[in-house]
Amino acid sequence: MKIRKIGFLLNVMLTSLLCAEQGFDENLIGFVMGLPKAELHLHMEGTMEPELFLVIAKRNGKETPYKDAEAVKDRMRAAYDLPSFIDMYEELIGAVEVPEDIHDITLAYYRKAYSQGVRHVEMYFDPQLHLERGITLSQIFEGLAAGRRDAMKEMDITIGFIMSFLRDRTADEAMAVLEESKPWHGLLLGVGLDNPEVEDFPQKFEAVYAKAKSYGLRLTSHCDVQQKHTIKHHWGVINVLGVERIDHGLNVIDDPELVKAVKELGIGLTGVPSLFYREMPGRMEYRAGAVKALLDAGVEISIHSDDPGMKRGLYVGDLMLRAYAAAGMTRADLIQMAKNSFKTAWISDGERAEFLKMIDDYVAAFDKAHPSVSIE
Repeated sequence: MKIRKIGFLLNVMLTSLLCAEQGFDENLIGFVMGLPKAELHLHMEGTMEPELFLVIAKRNGKETPYKDAEAVKDRMRAAYDLPSFIDMYEELIGAVEVPEDIHDITLAYYRKAYSQGVRHVEMYFDPQLHLERGITLSQIFEGLAAGRRDAMKEMDITIGFIMSFLRDRTADEAMAVLEESKPWHGLLLGVGLDNPEVEDFPQKFEAVYAKAKSYGLRLTSHCDVQQKHTIKHHWGVINVLGVERIDHGLNVIDDPELVKAVKELGIGLTGVPSLFYREMPGRMEYRAGAVKALLDAGVEISIHSDDPGMKRGLYVGDLMLRAYAAAGMTRADLIQMAKNSFKTAWISDGERAEFLKMIDDYVAAFDKAHPSVSIE
């Protein structure tokens, strides 16, 4: 049975909650949550909600210091920058042990994302974080495939995976994982890089990316916000690694030549306006403002959720609403970002055309159903 009706009911509940908590207009929320969109930048491990973490830990016989979900949230609130977030992230994913865990984490995410208009997902996962704890590649891919299978039975959604390498580990280790994963390359869309942004990481992984490309895998990489040598790293992932997308990438706006380059090369940016719990409130305005500036500059940027289970429980629809309010966006901006998410997705031209038509049809139907509503 399709999950459309459940998604509709969840949208109604979300609309009521957001209207009450954030003061957003009910019609705006309904428009954003129903707007078809692709999720191109999120981490399987980071979608795990506190309640599910506790279920998985108990099921696997793992002792934790957390008496309830609120205590887990307190641990999440201790993260205030990239290094402290990674420490928390790696602690919590330590509960994951078997394919059933990955199945449950991913299926829970797909259901929530679908309720916020997501119709295509390209999901990051970090095999090295699991391999070093004794989980095999076979188990990882088994869990990913099972979650994907069950989601696509329930929902009108398409799903692919991005295998990510850790920037603070060796290139040899990344190459070994790439080679060992060959039996499952059919499940992969491409490869990426994440975790701590070590200096000169693009050069470090040049051979790995060349090999991945030779296998027909697509290429992306994180360039996190306001990191040391960020402009140099942006140029490095473009010129050395040959990426087609940059994850985060908001500092592109700081270099006019970078703006020009990403436009000319057709490089998409997967912007993430979500914050660590303890970041200053003004950071939302900064990040949303960078997204808006890049959008106005003609860059194909879209909004994504990154680690929604571990960052305030904000999913892509939630973040589009907050960025809209923080940066003074327009309805046209929201529609363009949704279209950009499909324009820069790793899908066929035929699929892309269908998704873009889906957006146009949705907007037309919404306007017909709400002739007196103006969203600007």
